[in-house]
Amino acid sequence: MSESSGARADPEDIINILVATDIHLGFDYSKQRGRYSDDSFITFEEILKHAKDNEVDCILLGGDLFHDTKPSQAALLKCVELLRKYCLGTRECKLEFLSDSELVFRHCAQKHVNYEDPNLNVSIPVFTIHGNHDDPSFGTVGSMDVLSATGFVNYFGKWTDLTRVVMPPIILKKRNTHIALYGLSYINDQRLSRLYRDDKVELLRAKNMETFNIFVLHQNRVKHSDFAYIPEGKLHKFLDLVIWGHEHECRITPEFNAEGGYHICQPGSSIATSLCEGESKPKHVGLLKVNKKEFKMKSIKLNSIRPFVFDNMILRDHHDIKVGISLAESISQYVDQYIENNIMCKVAEQLTGYPDQPLQPLIRLRIFHEDDNQIFDTLSLARKYCDEVANPMEMIIFRKIKNVEKIRRAIRDGLEDVEEITELFQGNLEQDWNRTVPGGIKKYFDMEENKDKLTVLTVTALNEALNRYVDKGDTDAFRNIVEDQMRRTIDYVRKQDTSTEEDIRREIKNFRDQRLSEEQQEKKKAIQVLNTSRNPKSSQQAHDINTSDSDEPFDITSSFNITSPVKTNARSRSSRGGRVARGSRSRAKTNEKNTSVAKMPRSRSIKSKQSAGPFVIIDSD
Repeated sequence: MSESSGARADPEDIINILVATDIHLGFDYSKQRGRYSDDSFITFEEILKHAKDNEVDCILLGGDLFHDTKPSQAALLKCVELLRKYCLGTRECKLEFLSDSELVFRHCAQKHVNYEDPNLNVSIPVFTIHGNHDDPSFGTVGSMDVLSATGFVNYFGKWTDLTRVVMPPIILKKRNTHIALYGLSYINDQRLSRLYRDDKVELLRAKNMETFNIFVLHQNRVKHSDFAYIPEGKLHKFLDLVIWGHEHECRITPEFNAEGGYHICQPGSSIATSLCEGESKPKHVGLLKVNKKEFKMKSIKLNSIRPFVFDNMILRDHHDIKVGISLAESISQYVDQYIENNIMCKVAEQLTGYPDQPLQPLIRLRIFHEDDNQIFDTLSLARKYCDEVANPMEMIIFRKIKNVEKIRRAIRDGLEDVEEITELFQGNLEQDWNRTVPGGIKKYFDMEENKDKLTVLTVTALNEALNRYVDKGDTDAFRNIVEDQMRRTIDYVRKQDTSTEEDIRREIKNFRDQRLSEEQQEKKKAIQVLNTSRNPKSSQQAHDINTSDSDEPFDITSSFNITSPVKTNARSRSSRGGRVARGSRSRAKTNEKNTSVAKMPRSRSIKSKQSAGPFVIIDSD
């Protein structure tokens, strides 16, 4: 696999693909100002125009087509209108589809590639995965499912098994060139990173066929914490090109990864959705040409993008600030002149003349200061530029620093983590920020004022249930832990000498403190409960709680026989008896539902076996 050397190739063998990611349809920065912007749709239309003008064979999107999990009806309507306008037509699609569509599109309503649908005239097929913004969350229906049902996109790479990933490719052929297209829609980064470390990500391969192997994914590429990203050199080594979505900085030129032996292309977002430095760089899409095992990526600059200027100002380096009435007021006037004379000139350079390009720019000026007296109120500048700038209230941010030279070096070297470097120089390391959710939970309940908010449950067991739910998708984990901890607490208290509710509450806390002092033993017991409760049967106590018609909160002390000093009349006993009777009927219905649910997986399993068919992929990597 290599980038094309420019040798003459037969055009009939070349597969042309327009590549883009993170289009974020429906994103609107100006909602808080009571306005509406069409930035994302203007740019999406420009992308589709490039596809049509270059007569590409298909469009490949790397996730986050929509900005919201549940986009508005207006956003869906505009998207469908644009796809219909540019992707339908009489031009013949020359790609042959060789994969088993029932397998590749098993999660879709339409289980076939759209350009083979006799009811549609598709000239430019769109292949897309979903990202974190349009993630349907496990097995639910998302915006990509709706678009797929219309036949305007080919939605692939959806995966809901949290224990193992097995990806069949889409095999596309154009005369002598074959492409194996692998797609993996967004999965939690820590979970997917663990699957890669455990060798539980499998890519199926075609037999007796030389293919150009493309992998499109939507994950963190930049290391945010130890395992909250995918190491770019740890993907499958037989890949030729990786299209990396989710990261918004445009790095469209393919970069060779020596460890993996493949190239990585990061198209970046089509519009700016945040005011960070990476978003301010020019936006591009890629025109990918594949000829057998060679490829070439041509960068196409997007001209419909709203101007965005990101700049840094280290106040110590600006010696021409003239101090007048006050230091803060003098700096405010200086910054005003800097915006007008420097930043606005850079804005003018980004105006392309594209007919629908938004003219109001996005501006972010990051001011590094050493003295709090240098901070000024930015409201006056926001009022001045409210009609000239798209984000007047967010134009200026302040960062306090101690080591100016390191900040200069970070800015000069173009380090992406200058924000983190600034925080480091502020001396915030002594703040014990927790890097994981379990750590945050433990810290919260370890605080003296929160200690008694958990009396029956222990933090150790609660975190083990959380880990089981996140790692393995065990939806019964919390219920199993709660039932076990209640049972153990009840058994313990019954063995103690208690006669009043106060005695019971005291013994419950004593038992909790005892378990807290034996953290490792408690963790071991929690893991044992979770491992042995595959199909848990609720204890009678928990069963009564879950099926009771009463809206009153459950009190664990009611599980013990305590003689109440207050006498009740027959009428009130009858009332309680009525509730018990209704609870019994409710339990009967619940058992019927559980029985029917238990039968469902077996039925689905039988159905999937019947639908299996021939497929060109038999080998695994």
